Amino acid sequence: MKEFGLSILGRAICEATFSEYERPFAHALTITHAAHAAEVLLKARIAEEHPLLIFSKLPTASSTDSLLSIKELFEYAKSYTYEDLPNLLWATTGLRVDKLDEYREFGKLRNTIMHFAVPAIKLADETLKFAINVMEPLIDKFWRDSAIPYAENWDDVIISDGYLRERLDGLGIHLTPRIISLVVKE
Repeated sequence: MKEFGLSILGRAICEATFSEYERPFAHALTITHAAHAAEVLLKARIAEEHPLLIFSKLPTASSTDSLLSIKELFEYAKSYTYEDLPNLLWATTGLRVDKLDEYREFGKLRNTIMHFAVPAIKLADETLKFAINVMEPLIDKFWRDSAIPYAENWDDVIISDGYLRERLDGLGIHLTPRIISLVVKE
């Protein structure tokens, strides 16, 4: 789950760094990808405590004496939603989403795009702010890791040619020394 979540967030960062020219709705997709990545990453951290903790509903015991199987989980279980995860993270690990308001607002933006329409705002900017200000500190706190190298896996010039650094500087995002070390190739 962790690797998948980091890869999804890396993809969102990569797509938000570059222009939408000739790629309609690419920036709207970065919102949905980043929110999905957040959900997967929070679940990954919670699952480290115990894998069943990510489920809000488990299959009922069947008439057989067999143990709960992965197949039954995939088919009948229900996992917690994006909105529930910060509280579940805190309850299971003691860790908090430090920028909870921003996390929740981003979830609302994702829901707007998924269920209604694409708003006329700078979606790529919102994705990058969420990824750097909300998710990167969490990923660092969880695993001393980052999604930025995963963004480079999607397009290797994002770091080497300075595109991501330029975009982040243009947004006025405060870059911690750790983030600077990841977005600048010496």
